[in-house]
Amino acid sequence: MQVTSKKSSNALVVMLKAPVAGRVKTRLVPPLKAEDAARLYQCFIEDIFSSISKLTDVDIIAACTPQRLAKKVKRILPSGILVTPQKGKDLGERLENIFSLLFLKGYNKVAIIGTDSPDLPVEFIKKSFAMLIGIVNLVIGPAEDGGYYLIAMSKDCRQIFKDIPWSTNMVFEKTIEKAQKAGLKSDILPIWYDVDDINNLKTLWSNTRLNIPETKTSKLLKKIFKDTPCPF
Repeated sequence: MQVTSKKSSNALVVMLKAPVAGRVKTRLVPPLKAEDAARLYQCFIEDIFSSISKLTDVDIIAACTPQRLAKKVKRILPSGILVTPQKGKDLGERLENIFSLLFLKGYNKVAIIGTDSPDLPVEFIKKSFAMLIGIVNLVIGPAEDGGYYLIAMSKDCRQIFKDIPWSTNMVFEKTIEKAQKAGLKSDILPIWYDVDDINNLKTLWSNTRLNIPETKTSKLLKKIFKDTPCPF
């Protein structure tokens, strides 16, 4: 990846997948159709980038997979967003590679989020950069399912991604343990949720259905569920 447009000392990376039916949000199928789940995931992506566009003093980068669909991803992102492929055999390696590369490129603070929390308050992201000060060099945003929705660092410490039981409810806990063993001083953001299953989707619908202005996610959910007061 070439960060030719580096403007800030801070970087925010959004890890995402190409919105292909049958490859994204599969745990929402059923009750959703695979095509609707993919459309919903694309709305997640677009809403997240709309939200983080409000951030200042940060370079925004999209890390996508699979690499062969990078052009498809770029078409749905705002202009000027750098798109780079994710590299690594598991999530740990992909996170490690992104952090290492961006620190090598000269960034002082790097935060990474995913695309499973389309209504994540942008204030949480701002706070993560602000918390990386003094002796604090690691900030994590814990998710309700035991994972995390954000991880930010001010130093390259790849060992915290080794031997983590990814896709389990132990990810956050094990990462904190690794950080302590590595001598990192960490701080924790408020807990939030990922939209991985139908219960999370209910929460998202409840949180977004009265949004003014409406988000692309809330508009699509209305369309999918025929704009009923309680689609669940």
